[in-house]
Amino acid sequence: MEKFRSQLPNIAREIGSISIGSSLLAPIIYALTIRNLAWRTSFFWARLFRYDISHASELSILPPYHYTLIFRSAWSGFLLLLLWRVSNLAFDIYVAQEPLKRGQPISQDSRDPNGVLINGLQSKKPLVKTFAYWELAQISQNFPDRRVLIFRDIDRAGGPTWGQISSACLQTIQAVNARINGYGQPSPQQQQQAQSRSHEVQSLPRIGTPLKEGQVMMNPPPPCSRKEMIETKVGSFAKSIGNNPPSNYSNPFSPKQQQYLEAARNKLLTPEQQQAITPAHVQSQLNSYITSFLQSWLGQPFRQTFARRVQSIVFGQPYSQLSLIIDAINSLTSLSTASIKEDAYGKVAKDIPVIMRTFITTYQTLERFTATLPVHWTDVHFSEDQRRSEDVLLVLSALRNGLGELVKAFGGFEKEVGIEAQDLRVAKAIAGMEG
Repeated sequence: MEKFRSQLPNIAREIGSISIGSSLLAPIIYALTIRNLAWRTSFFWARLFRYDISHASELSILPPYHYTLIFRSAWSGFLLLLLWRVSNLAFDIYVAQEPLKRGQPISQDSRDPNGVLINGLQSKKPLVKTFAYWELAQISQNFPDRRVLIFRDIDRAGGPTWGQISSACLQTIQAVNARINGYGQPSPQQQQQAQSRSHEVQSLPRIGTPLKEGQVMMNPPPPCSRKEMIETKVGSFAKSIGNNPPSNYSNPFSPKQQQYLEAARNKLLTPEQQQAITPAHVQSQLNSYITSFLQSWLGQPFRQTFARRVQSIVFGQPYSQLSLIIDAINSLTSLSTASIKEDAYGKVAKDIPVIMRTFITTYQTLERFTATLPVHWTDVHFSEDQRRSEDVLLVLSALRNGLGELVKAFGGFEKEVGIEAQDLRVAKAIAGMEG
């Protein structure tokens, strides 16, 4: 509420200046540009239905304005803009609030807090899933009592609470690898359509007579009808083409005709003009026009920028899963490091190698993908420093910090946990902890 009140004066000043300025400029713009066209259009349609209207179509010199109209329009515009801005501000403040209720996670008041949290993590609704991951990140970092409740809840339908939570988080992180590896590959629906088309053998329509049966070596009887005569002539012509095919299908002119065309071109066109109409030159000129259009502000909607393509591939579409991925990484990291003191049953330790390997694989896949993804031809303003967008850097930073925390927490007894020596070396290299 304090944030809402603090921004109200700035909003009032902004929309006040906009409404007053538009009220003063709108009559002038209307009188100079729109008024005459609006009058002629209205007069034309009115004459279609009312014949007794005067033929005079001249406008008055002075527009029919009154000073109260300016005040009314300024006040109406102020109220409309205030409604828009206040509604937008209230929505932004409400959505940005942490998923807490009286300082506790929103699932705390339910009879089964862990069950509500798991249902949210596995929900199909993007909004519910986003808040569930956000709440999990808050629990894993700021609420030790809820962490202990998660570790101790082992008798649950579907498996222990930690197992279901870690499985949901790992699936969210591994989905990044799946989307990157599946980029450029046909979707399952396209593969099924291709397989169905391969099984459907469709023959070309028959344009000739059916094959003869019986004595095929005997001469056919002479045609008796016009249809049979046409079929005989078409068949004879097709056989002659097949028996004596032309030597060059791409050039329909004879050598002598080609010489005449060459002489006419040399006489009518200069060498520069002949060069200008060559396919290569025309294609080059067309490419330059397209590039100039894409570089202008009109071509901005048609550019497929590198950052936009990376975000759609890595974080999914139509809605980005950036927040889910970062919350999943941070939650697994915090829960894993806190399990050393809070996991009384030791359920988390056996999953540490899988978590560390998933972090490593995702980090390497994302690094390799952003370094090798080709630039789209419409991205005319691309530079190499744009290969790492801000969203990608956030995920890489979360993975790097997560690996660093895991190495600090479990690096001293990797054999007991089951971490392979190679994974530990790679994790230390990514986290910058070599030596």
